[in-house]
Amino acid sequence: MIRQTGISNTLDVAADKAKYDNCAKKLLAYKAIDAWILKCCTREFADYSIDYICENCLSGKVEVAEHAVHQDHLNYDEKTNGDQQIVKMSSESTAIKEQTVYFDVRFQATLPGEKEPITLIINLEIQNQDKPGYALVRRGLYYCARMISEQYGTEFVDEHYEEIQKVYSIWICPSVAKRRKNGILRYCTVEEAIYGKPYVQKEDYDLMEVVILNLGDVRTESEYKILDLLNTLFSQEITPDEKKEILNQKFDIATTAELESEVQGMCNLGSAIENKGKEIGRAEGRAEGREEQAKATAIRMSKKGLPVEMIADAIGFSIDEVKAWIG
Repeated sequence: MIRQTGISNTLDVAADKAKYDNCAKKLLAYKAIDAWILKCCTREFADYSIDYICENCLSGKVEVAEHAVHQDHLNYDEKTNGDQQIVKMSSESTAIKEQTVYFDVRFQATLPGEKEPITLIINLEIQNQDKPGYALVRRGLYYCARMISEQYGTEFVDEHYEEIQKVYSIWICPSVAKRRKNGILRYCTVEEAIYGKPYVQKEDYDLMEVVILNLGDVRTESEYKILDLLNTLFSQEITPDEKKEILNQKFDIATTAELESEVQGMCNLGSAIENKGKEIGRAEGRAEGREEQAKATAIRMSKKGLPVEMIADAIGFSIDEVKAWIG
C-alpha cells in the first residue's frame, strides 16, 4: 500500500473548508514549502537550490500558532508562573485585548558562512481578509519590531546589539482584489545619505523586511514560481489529487512515501558526496563501466545544486565532460 506524505495528507484535509485555515498553517510548516519561500522571498537564500536549503538551512523547530505576538500575552503552551512577581507597569496606557494573537508560523533559517553563519527569523502569515481596516504592511512591520525586541535576553544581552538577527514577516494573501492578484511587494529599511559619505555597513541597518504575496488564479501561470506554488497549495478550485500531481511534477515535492524515499535518497547522496565523495561517486560512476551511468549520476547531482568540480571528482570524470553532460 502506498503511504502518503504529510503534505499529501494535509492537502486532503484542507479540502474541508471548515479546517482550511489550520491546514494552511500546517502546510507552511513543511521544509519543502519553506525552502521555496526562502529562495524566492529573501535575498539571502536566492542563490541556493531548494534541496540545499532543505538539507542545510532548516534544522530548527517550527512554531505553528504557539508564540504570542503581543508582549503581555502568554504563549500557547505556557502557564501562569506562580513564582513570578508583578513587573512594574509602563506609564503609557496599553490596551489589553481579550483575544491573544499568535504568529501563524515562525522558524529560524541558518545560512552557513565562511566566518560565521547568517541566521534569519522568519514569520509566515496567512491573511484571508482583503481589507482588514489598515494597510497590511503596518501590521507586518509591527510583527518585525516584536521579533527584534524579544531577542533581548535570548539572542543578545546588555548592549550587544551587533548580535541582533534579521527578521522577515512574509504575508500570504489568497483572496485579494483582481487588480492586485499575482503580486509580490517588499518593504525594507534603507540608508539615505543626505549629506556626507556613508560609513555604516548594510548588515547594521538591514534588519527587517516585510514581503506581501498576493495570490491569483491557479490556472494562470505566473513568472514567479513561488506564486504558482502558493496558488496551487491554497486554491479551492482544484482537487487535492491535482495539487499533488502539480507538486510532484512542477516543484519536485514528494507526496507519496515512494517519491519521498527517492528524494531523500538524493539528499543522502548529496551529504555522502560532501563527506565521502570520491569513494561513493566513483563507485557509482565506474562500477558499471558505462559512461551512460556516470552521465546520469552527474545530472542527478547537478540538480542537487552541487558544484561541477565536486561532481567531476566524485564520479572520476573530467570537469569538461561533466559540463557537457549537464549543459
